[in-house]
Amino acid sequence: MSKIVIVGCGVVGAAIAYELSLVSSLENLDITVLEAQSQVGQVSTKAALGVLMGACGGSKTKNEALSTLRLASLLRFESLVPELEAKTGIKIPYNCHGILLLFQDLEDADQLETAAKWQELISDRGSQGFYMKWLEPDLLRSQYPHLQATAAVHSFADRSIHPSCLMQALVKGAELNGVKFICDRPVHNLSELDQLEADWIIVTAGLGSRALMQPELKKDILTSVGGQAIKAYLPDLNLKNVIYGDDTNIIPIGQDQYWIGATVEFKRLTLPRNENIDLLMQTAIKFCPAFAQAQILSTWAGDRPRPRTQGAPILGYVPNRPNTLIATGHYRNGILMAPVTAQVIKDLILEGKCDLPWQKQQLKS
Repeated sequence: MSKIVIVGCGVVGAAIAYELSLVSSLENLDITVLEAQSQVGQVSTKAALGVLMGACGGSKTKNEALSTLRLASLLRFESLVPELEAKTGIKIPYNCHGILLLFQDLEDADQLETAAKWQELISDRGSQGFYMKWLEPDLLRSQYPHLQATAAVHSFADRSIHPSCLMQALVKGAELNGVKFICDRPVHNLSELDQLEADWIIVTAGLGSRALMQPELKKDILTSVGGQAIKAYLPDLNLKNVIYGDDTNIIPIGQDQYWIGATVEFKRLTLPRNENIDLLMQTAIKFCPAFAQAQILSTWAGDRPRPRTQGAPILGYVPNRPNTLIATGHYRNGILMAPVTAQVIKDLILEGKCDLPWQKQQLKS
């Protein structure tokens, strides 16, 4: 029997545990997840908004490998959500109306240039099976009169999902398949894990991965980037799509409620802050003036792990530790990339290789 220990249980750790649990009986795996907090999913995952911006989230030519990973993960959600719901009985809110990317204040020349750039990506995505459409001003106004923008892209294949419900379902699904979850179990260094005599160690501890890797690499691999979001109530708008503009999302979550966010805070500021509430509401009103009448219900903040010296995420083997894998530093795409991360880790453990293009995300020693 192969003993696998997963360190950290945000959405990435939970997805890996679930993916491995699907083959645990066939491969004779003993899987244990160690979580430092009193409950799973209490750090970055708890603060996440669950926007799955895979098709419209990056240029194919800029980083084709990363785009391939994002698209593979986006596709996995289409089967993962009904699979988890059927297995666990947990309803996972999953918005399939797509994402509207809004552009404002484009002059004629800028609009032509922007449209040309997006048409190239729209064509690329179409050849890959992901439908996107450029919306000229007249079409945008006629289809979405409540929005205020010069032009837009409708990415039909992109999604949003409720992170906490996804997290609950992943954990329950893994537990039903025999995975053990142990909370209030911090890990202070990798040497401590060696005493557990595991065949494989998988580090998915988010920002907690910094302390675990520091003695091994003699450097800090992650930095913390804060973010704040709000929940607002606005009756009768009936917004279906996720709206994205000025690096801010408006996400319908049902019952006339919306998540709006999140800010990007590189400076170490105390969060949440009232100034951010005003900033987020101003952005929402800019693209959808009806939000001037919205009632703010709550605000919250969290930290995301961002790699210091390489692109997000960090994925693959830990240098000089052939039985240790790491999957962390997903920054703002932890929810989106959790399924594909789980697939890569599973393949590396079971096959020693993975056909997905994960190598550029390998941890730099």
